[in-house]
Amino acid sequence: MELLRIDQTPSLQRIEPVTHVSTGSSFIEANTEAVSFAEMRDRHVIPVFLKDNEPAISHCEFIETVSQATQDAFGLATFPRADIRVSHPVKGRVYEARHKKAQELLPHEKTIYFERMAFMISIPDIRDEVSGNLLELTIGGVKAFHLDNLNSCKGGLEHFKVFIGFKNRVCTNLCVSTDGVRTDLKVRTLEELYQGVFDLIGSFDSVDFLRTLNSLTEYELEERQFAQIIGRCRMYQFLPTVPRKEIPELLINDTQVSRIAEHFYHDPNFSGSENGVIDLWRFFNLFTGANKQSYIDKYVERGVNGYEFTERIRQSLDGSYPEFWYLS
Repeated sequence: MELLRIDQTPSLQRIEPVTHVSTGSSFIEANTEAVSFAEMRDRHVIPVFLKDNEPAISHCEFIETVSQATQDAFGLATFPRADIRVSHPVKGRVYEARHKKAQELLPHEKTIYFERMAFMISIPDIRDEVSGNLLELTIGGVKAFHLDNLNSCKGGLEHFKVFIGFKNRVCTNLCVSTDGVRTDLKVRTLEELYQGVFDLIGSFDSVDFLRTLNSLTEYELEERQFAQIIGRCRMYQFLPTVPRKEIPELLINDTQVSRIAEHFYHDPNFSGSENGVIDLWRFFNLFTGANKQSYIDKYVERGVNGYEFTERIRQSLDGSYPEFWYLS
Protein backbone atom coordinates (compact mmCIF):
# COMPACT_ATOMS: atom_id res chain seq x y z
CA MET A 1 0.00 0.00 0.00
CA GLU A 2 1.49 3.33 -1.03
CA LEU A 3 0.35 6.43 0.81
CA LEU A 4 0.34 9.91 -0.65
CA ARG A 5 2.37 12.36 1.39
CA ILE A 6 2.28 16.11 1.77
CA ASP A 7 4.88 18.52 3.13
CA GLN A 8 2.41 21.00 4.54
CA THR A 9 -1.03 20.71 5.99
CA PRO A 10 -3.60 21.76 3.38
CA SER A 11 -6.48 23.97 4.33
CA LEU A 12 -9.25 21.91 5.87
CA GLN A 13 -12.42 21.76 3.83
CA ARG A 14 -15.75 20.95 5.40
CA ILE A 15 -16.91 17.56 4.17
CA GLU A 16 -19.78 15.50 5.43
CA PRO A 17 -18.81 11.87 5.92
CA VAL A 18 -21.24 9.27 4.68
CA THR A 19 -22.61 7.54 7.73
CA HIS A 20 -25.10 4.86 8.54
CA VAL A 21 -26.60 3.34 11.65
CA SER A 22 -25.54 -0.28 11.75
CA THR A 23 -28.20 -2.87 12.47
CA GLY A 24 -25.85 -5.86 12.50
CA SER A 25 -22.83 -6.72 14.60
CA SER A 26 -21.20 -3.60 16.02
CA PHE A 27 -17.49 -2.95 16.43
CA ILE A 28 -18.16 -2.02 20.07
CA GLU A 29 -21.16 -2.84 22.22
CA ALA A 30 -21.12 -2.51 26.04
CA ASN A 31 -23.42 0.40 26.96
CA THR A 32 -23.19 2.19 23.60
CA GLU A 33 -25.78 3.12 21.02
CA ALA A 34 -25.54 3.83 17.31
CA VAL A 35 -26.01 7.37 16.04
CA SER A 36 -25.78 9.02 12.64
CA PHE A 37 -23.53 11.94 11.76
CA ALA A 38 -26.57 14.02 10.80
CA GLU A 39 -28.20 13.46 14.19
CA MET A 40 -25.05 14.51 16.04
CA ARG A 41 -24.67 17.59 13.85
CA ASP A 42 -28.29 18.72 14.05
CA ARG A 43 -29.39 17.67 17.54
CA HIS A 44 -26.40 17.41 19.86
CA VAL A 45 -25.06 20.47 21.64
CA ILE A 46 -21.31 21.11 21.86
CA PRO A 47 -19.53 21.32 25.24
CA VAL A 48 -17.80 24.63 25.96
CA PHE A 49 -14.90 25.80 28.09
CA LEU A 50 -16.52 27.28 31.16
CA LYS A 51 -14.32 30.34 31.62
CA ASP A 52 -14.85 31.84 28.15
CA ASN A 53 -17.81 29.84 26.73
CA GLU A 54 -15.73 28.88 23.67
CA PRO A 55 -16.63 25.52 22.08
CA ALA A 56 -14.50 22.42 22.39
CA ILE A 57 -13.71 20.42 19.26
CA SER A 58 -16.96 18.57 18.67
CA HIS A 59 -17.53 14.93 17.81
CA CYS A 60 -18.60 15.97 14.30
CA GLU A 61 -15.46 18.06 13.75
CA PHE A 62 -13.36 15.12 14.93
CA ILE A 63 -14.97 12.76 12.43
CA GLU A 64 -14.73 15.33 9.63
CA THR A 65 -11.05 15.94 10.30
CA VAL A 66 -10.14 12.25 10.36
CA SER A 67 -12.20 11.79 7.20
CA GLN A 68 -10.34 14.60 5.46
CA ALA A 69 -6.92 13.26 6.50
CA THR A 70 -7.84 9.79 5.27
CA GLN A 71 -9.22 11.07 2.00
CA ASP A 72 -6.04 13.07 1.36
CA ALA A 73 -3.69 10.25 2.40
CA PHE A 74 -5.28 7.66 0.12
CA GLY A 75 -6.40 9.97 -2.69
CA LEU A 76 -10.00 8.83 -2.39
CA ALA A 77 -12.50 10.32 -4.80
CA THR A 78 -15.38 9.54 -2.46
CA PHE A 79 -15.42 8.69 1.18
CA PRO A 80 -16.72 5.40 2.63
CA ARG A 81 -19.24 5.25 5.44
CA ALA A 82 -18.50 5.76 9.12
CA ASP A 83 -19.98 3.69 11.95
CA ILE A 84 -20.51 5.84 15.06
CA ARG A 85 -21.24 4.72 18.61
CA VAL A 86 -21.84 6.96 21.62
CA SER A 87 -22.28 6.55 25.37
CA HIS A 88 -22.68 8.47 28.62
CA PRO A 89 -25.35 11.00 27.61
CA VAL A 90 -25.39 14.43 29.25
CA LYS A 91 -28.99 15.68 29.14
CA GLY A 92 -30.40 19.16 29.57
CA ARG A 93 -33.25 21.44 28.62
CA VAL A 94 -33.76 24.91 27.21
CA TYR A 95 -34.38 27.80 29.58
CA GLU A 96 -38.03 28.21 28.63
CA ALA A 97 -38.77 24.65 29.73
CA ARG A 98 -37.05 24.89 33.10
CA HIS A 99 -40.28 24.47 35.10
CA LYS A 100 -41.77 21.60 33.10
CA LYS A 101 -41.93 18.04 34.35
CA ALA A 102 -39.65 15.66 32.49
CA GLN A 103 -42.54 13.81 30.85
CA GLU A 104 -43.96 17.10 29.56
CA LEU A 105 -40.84 18.18 27.65
CA LEU A 106 -41.22 18.57 23.88
CA PRO A 107 -38.44 17.34 21.58
CA HIS A 108 -37.19 20.84 20.79
CA GLU A 109 -36.97 21.64 24.52
CA LYS A 110 -34.48 18.87 25.25
CA THR A 111 -30.72 19.13 24.81
CA ILE A 112 -28.16 16.35 24.79
CA TYR A 113 -24.59 15.50 24.01
CA PHE A 114 -22.65 12.31 24.62
CA GLU A 115 -19.53 12.39 26.74
CA ARG A 116 -17.92 9.53 24.81
CA MET A 117 -17.89 8.69 21.11
CA ALA A 118 -16.11 6.14 18.94
CA PHE A 119 -16.21 5.77 15.17
CA MET A 120 -14.77 3.45 12.58
CA ILE A 121 -14.27 4.05 8.85
CA SER A 122 -13.46 1.16 6.52
CA ILE A 123 -11.44 1.41 3.31
CA PRO A 124 -12.94 -1.51 1.35
CA ASP A 125 -10.43 -1.23 -1.51
CA ILE A 126 -7.55 -2.15 0.80
CA ARG A 127 -8.15 -5.65 2.08
CA ASP A 128 -6.59 -9.06 2.57
CA GLU A 129 -7.42 -12.46 4.05
CA VAL A 130 -6.10 -14.26 7.10
CA SER A 131 -7.23 -17.86 7.58
CA GLY A 132 -10.19 -17.25 5.27
CA ASN A 133 -11.30 -14.11 7.15
CA LEU A 134 -11.62 -10.96 5.05
CA LEU A 135 -9.85 -7.99 6.65
CA GLU A 136 -10.48 -4.37 5.64
CA LEU A 137 -8.21 -1.44 6.39
CA THR A 138 -9.94 0.63 9.04
CA ILE A 139 -9.34 4.07 10.52
CA GLY A 140 -11.15 5.60 13.46
CA GLY A 141 -11.03 7.43 16.70
CA VAL A 142 -12.30 7.83 20.22
CA LYS A 143 -13.26 11.04 22.00
CA ALA A 144 -14.04 11.25 25.72
CA PHE A 145 -14.76 14.75 27.00
CA HIS A 146 -14.08 13.75 30.59
CA LEU A 147 -10.37 13.64 29.69
CA ASP A 148 -10.39 17.38 28.89
CA ASN A 149 -10.23 20.21 31.38
CA LEU A 150 -13.36 22.11 30.41
CA ASN A 151 -13.12 24.26 33.54
CA SER A 152 -10.53 26.42 31.79
CA CYS A 153 -10.35 28.63 28.70
CA LYS A 154 -10.22 27.64 25.06
CA GLY A 155 -6.67 27.00 23.92
CA GLY A 156 -5.82 24.20 26.30
CA LEU A 157 -4.91 20.75 25.05
CA GLU A 158 -7.82 18.54 23.98
CA HIS A 159 -7.40 14.76 24.06
CA PHE A 160 -8.11 12.32 21.23
CA LYS A 161 -7.40 8.68 20.44
CA VAL A 162 -6.95 7.60 16.83
CA PHE A 163 -6.13 4.27 15.25
CA ILE A 164 -5.48 2.53 11.94
CA GLY A 165 -5.62 -1.23 11.60
CA PHE A 166 -7.85 -3.90 10.13
CA LYS A 167 -11.44 -4.88 10.78
CA ASN A 168 -12.36 -8.55 10.53
CA ARG A 169 -15.48 -8.60 8.36
CA VAL A 170 -16.62 -11.88 9.90
CA CYS A 171 -17.27 -10.32 13.30
CA THR A 172 -16.28 -6.59 13.08
CA ASN A 173 -13.43 -7.29 15.53
CA LEU A 174 -10.76 -4.58 15.38
CA CYS A 175 -7.12 -5.66 14.92
CA VAL A 176 -4.69 -2.94 15.99
CA SER A 177 -1.11 -2.76 17.22
CA THR A 178 0.98 -0.13 18.95
CA ASP A 179 2.31 1.11 15.59
CA GLY A 180 -1.20 1.99 14.44
CA VAL A 181 -2.49 3.78 17.53
CA ARG A 182 -2.17 7.17 19.18
CA THR A 183 -3.88 7.09 22.56
CA ASP A 184 -2.47 10.45 23.65
CA LEU A 185 -3.01 12.77 20.70
CA LYS A 186 -3.27 16.21 22.36
CA VAL A 187 -4.06 19.20 20.17
CA ARG A 188 -5.33 22.76 20.35
CA THR A 189 -6.66 23.15 16.80
CA LEU A 190 -8.25 21.15 14.01
CA GLU A 191 -5.09 21.66 11.94
CA GLU A 192 -3.00 19.96 14.61
CA LEU A 193 -5.55 17.16 14.81
CA TYR A 194 -5.44 16.71 11.05
CA GLN A 195 -1.65 16.54 10.99
CA GLY A 196 -1.54 14.02 13.82
CA VAL A 197 -3.97 11.70 12.02
CA PHE A 198 -2.22 12.16 8.67
CA ASP A 199 1.17 11.35 10.20
CA LEU A 200 -0.21 8.21 11.85
CA ILE A 201 -1.62 6.97 8.54
CA GLY A 202 1.66 7.69 6.76
CA SER A 203 3.76 5.79 9.29
CA PHE A 204 1.58 2.66 9.40
CA ASP A 205 3.02 -0.37 7.59
CA SER A 206 -0.06 -2.37 6.65
CA VAL A 207 1.93 -5.08 4.83
CA ASP A 208 4.09 -5.85 7.84
CA PHE A 209 1.09 -5.87 10.18
CA LEU A 210 -0.80 -8.29 7.93
CA ARG A 211 2.27 -10.51 7.77
CA THR A 212 2.36 -10.64 11.57
CA LEU A 213 -1.37 -11.39 11.80
CA ASN A 214 -1.01 -14.19 9.28
CA SER A 215 1.87 -15.71 11.27
CA LEU A 216 -0.52 -16.27 14.20
CA THR A 217 -2.13 -19.11 12.25
CA GLU A 218 1.13 -21.07 12.49
CA TYR A 219 1.02 -21.40 16.29
CA GLU A 220 -1.38 -23.49 18.33
CA LEU A 221 -2.41 -23.81 21.95
CA GLU A 222 -3.52 -27.09 23.45
CA GLU A 223 -6.60 -27.02 25.64
CA ARG A 224 -4.51 -27.35 28.81
CA GLN A 225 -2.37 -24.37 27.73
CA PHE A 226 -5.46 -22.32 26.98
CA ALA A 227 -6.90 -23.27 30.38
CA GLN A 228 -3.65 -22.23 32.10
CA ILE A 229 -3.70 -18.84 30.36
CA ILE A 230 -7.33 -18.26 31.39
CA GLY A 231 -6.56 -19.27 34.96
CA ARG A 232 -3.54 -16.98 35.15
CA CYS A 233 -5.59 -14.15 33.65
CA ARG A 234 -8.01 -14.51 36.55
CA MET A 235 -5.16 -14.62 39.05
CA TYR A 236 -3.48 -11.53 37.57
CA GLN A 237 -6.24 -9.26 38.88
CA PHE A 238 -5.41 -10.23 42.48
CA LEU A 239 -1.61 -10.41 42.43
CA PRO A 240 0.31 -8.33 44.99
CA THR A 241 1.69 -5.08 43.61
CA VAL A 242 5.39 -6.06 43.41
CA PRO A 243 5.12 -9.32 41.39
CA ARG A 244 2.34 -7.81 39.29
CA LYS A 245 4.67 -5.09 38.04
CA GLU A 246 7.04 -7.74 36.67
CA ILE A 247 4.34 -9.41 34.55
CA PRO A 248 3.10 -8.12 31.16
CA GLU A 249 0.03 -5.99 31.80
CA LEU A 250 -3.42 -7.39 31.16
CA LEU A 251 -6.15 -4.78 30.70
CA ILE A 252 -9.29 -6.86 30.19
CA ASN A 253 -11.54 -7.47 33.17
CA ASP A 254 -12.74 -10.71 34.73
CA THR A 255 -16.04 -10.67 32.83
CA GLN A 256 -14.19 -10.46 29.53
CA VAL A 257 -11.88 -13.31 30.55
CA SER A 258 -14.99 -15.41 31.18
CA ARG A 259 -16.29 -14.45 27.75
CA ILE A 260 -13.08 -15.69 26.14
CA ALA A 261 -13.39 -19.02 28.00
CA GLU A 262 -17.04 -19.38 26.96
CA HIS A 263 -16.34 -18.64 23.32
CA PHE A 264 -13.48 -21.13 23.24
CA TYR A 265 -16.26 -23.72 23.15
CA HIS A 266 -19.18 -21.87 21.56
CA ASP A 267 -17.97 -19.16 19.17
CA PRO A 268 -19.25 -20.01 15.66
CA ASN A 269 -16.11 -18.64 13.98
CA PHE A 270 -13.20 -18.89 16.41
CA SER A 271 -13.83 -21.72 18.85
CA GLY A 272 -11.24 -24.43 19.45
CA SER A 273 -11.24 -27.56 17.37
CA GLU A 274 -12.84 -30.82 18.49
CA ASN A 275 -9.52 -32.02 19.92
CA GLY A 276 -9.20 -28.84 22.00
CA VAL A 277 -6.55 -27.11 19.90
CA ILE A 278 -6.84 -23.43 18.96
CA ASP A 279 -4.45 -21.42 16.80
CA LEU A 280 -3.34 -17.98 17.91
CA TRP A 281 -5.33 -16.21 15.17
CA ARG A 282 -8.54 -17.60 16.60
CA PHE A 283 -7.33 -16.91 20.14
CA PHE A 284 -6.61 -13.30 19.18
CA ASN A 285 -10.12 -12.95 17.79
CA LEU A 286 -11.61 -14.32 21.02
CA PHE A 287 -9.69 -11.56 22.79
CA THR A 288 -10.77 -8.81 20.37
CA GLY A 289 -14.33 -10.12 20.51
CA ALA A 290 -14.33 -9.78 24.30
CA ASN A 291 -12.96 -6.24 23.90
CA LYS A 292 -16.21 -5.23 22.20
CA GLN A 293 -17.72 -5.27 25.69
CA SER A 294 -15.38 -2.49 26.85
CA TYR A 295 -16.47 1.06 27.56
CA ILE A 296 -15.54 3.47 24.79
CA ASP A 297 -12.72 5.14 26.72
CA LYS A 298 -10.94 1.77 27.27
CA TYR A 299 -11.60 0.27 23.85
CA VAL A 300 -8.42 1.24 21.97
CA GLU A 301 -6.00 0.48 24.80
CA ARG A 302 -7.51 -2.95 25.36
CA GLY A 303 -7.37 -3.65 21.63
CA VAL A 304 -3.65 -2.96 21.56
CA ASN A 305 -3.17 -4.95 24.76
CA GLY A 306 -4.88 -7.96 23.18
CA TYR A 307 -2.47 -7.87 20.26
CA GLU A 308 0.58 -7.51 22.50
CA PHE A 309 -0.65 -10.29 24.79
CA THR A 310 -1.11 -12.66 21.83
CA GLU A 311 2.32 -11.72 20.49
CA ARG A 312 3.88 -12.62 23.86
CA ILE A 313 2.17 -16.02 23.69
CA ARG A 314 3.58 -16.54 20.18
CA GLN A 315 7.07 -15.60 21.40
CA SER A 316 6.70 -17.99 24.31
CA LEU A 317 5.71 -20.85 22.02
CA ASP A 318 8.68 -20.32 19.69
CA GLY A 319 11.11 -19.96 22.60
CA SER A 320 12.05 -16.29 22.20
CA TYR A 321 10.20 -15.32 25.40
CA PRO A 322 10.43 -18.45 27.61
CA GLU A 323 9.61 -16.75 30.94
CA PHE A 324 6.06 -15.76 30.01
CA TRP A 325 4.24 -16.01 33.34
CA TYR A 326 0.87 -16.92 31.82
CA LEU A 327 2.34 -20.09 30.30
CA SER A 328 5.23 -20.84 32.66
